[in-house]
Amino acid sequence: MTHRPPTYAEGLWRVSRHADVRAVLADPRFVVPAPPPAPPSATGTAGMGWLRSAVSRFANGPEHARRRARAGSLLAPLDLHGLRAEAFGHASAELSRTDPIDVMDRLARRVPVGVLSTALGVPEERREDAVAAVTAIAAAYHPPGHAPASGDRRTAEGDRGVAALAALLGHPGPERLAAVAGLLVQACDATAGLIGTTLILTTSPPPDPRAPRDPRAPHGPRGPAGPPARWPVEALLAESLRYDPPVRLTRRTATVDTVLGGAAVPAGAVLVLDLAAANRDPHAFRDPDRFDPGRERDPGHLGFGGGLRPCPGDGVATALAAGVVEAARGHVRAEPEDGYEPSPNLRVHSRLILRRPGRPDGRLHGGPHE
Repeated sequence: MTHRPPTYAEGLWRVSRHADVRAVLADPRFVVPAPPPAPPSATGTAGMGWLRSAVSRFANGPEHARRRARAGSLLAPLDLHGLRAEAFGHASAELSRTDPIDVMDRLARRVPVGVLSTALGVPEERREDAVAAVTAIAAAYHPPGHAPASGDRRTAEGDRGVAALAALLGHPGPERLAAVAGLLVQACDATAGLIGTTLILTTSPPPDPRAPRDPRAPHGPRGPAGPPARWPVEALLAESLRYDPPVRLTRRTATVDTVLGGAAVPAGAVLVLDLAAANRDPHAFRDPDRFDPGRERDPGHLGFGGGLRPCPGDGVATALAAGVVEAARGHVRAEPEDGYEPSPNLRVHSRLILRRPGRPDGRLHGGPHE
């Protein structure tokens, strides 16, 4: 990762230093780019184009503040300890039924989205329908141009997901639907990425049959500061967000000519903020390539953004992820990690097979529920 002053290339300004990224996030002169106009919904009702225009994520100024306040009012009554306990219970039940288990398929999205959707008004017996709807919405959430080539198909599926979620919530008013959908999308892919990365970093990898076993081998890149079992789950999650955040990049547009990190940035410039690089900036973090859950003296990570628009659901996301990670904490990896889902902005493992300790053969046989 490079950490240098903002640089211009291929029509974009790239910002990678921790101090520069934090400065942009805290400066109202840098705004979120508006999503491009979208075609009509495939369902003939509110769809992805409407949703992007209605959530706080793509709004600025007073309208962003108003929409963010609405989302905050939905989150404020939620019991974080209760959400954590419910996520733990659902994950534990699935882990007891399925061994080995693909965490990304059975837990990482399904549990957080299911728990939060019922807390926000979806009937308990329809939670799996909510998971399916939100997963489709999340896959199409980012505007065209930031999505994979299959964006048209995903948009149509997202349109149907919005319609399904509206029905599950009893067809609320548009502002409430947008607020709930935005919160559930944030609890979907990014939380799945956080859960997967934390378990990758804190579970034992499968042994390499070609190599002699070395009990002194450190865990992970540079090794953690002490065994993962000694740290609270919340500390593991926080360091995972710094070390390998699920949301890698975010964008801002300069509204006026300004100077950032010694570079003259003109009005209208689009800046790509490299959150992952900023979280490994050696000028901000001691030994930044070491996974160390005890970083109490270092500045805050940018895994939940920062400045004027930090993630409004950071406490909820942490609680939901903590419940799942705590439930799976005693498991070990049954197969090597298997890469990431295709995305220009998110880092979400495509597959993560865990098993209970002591199981001689951890490979999945047949379907994912066997």
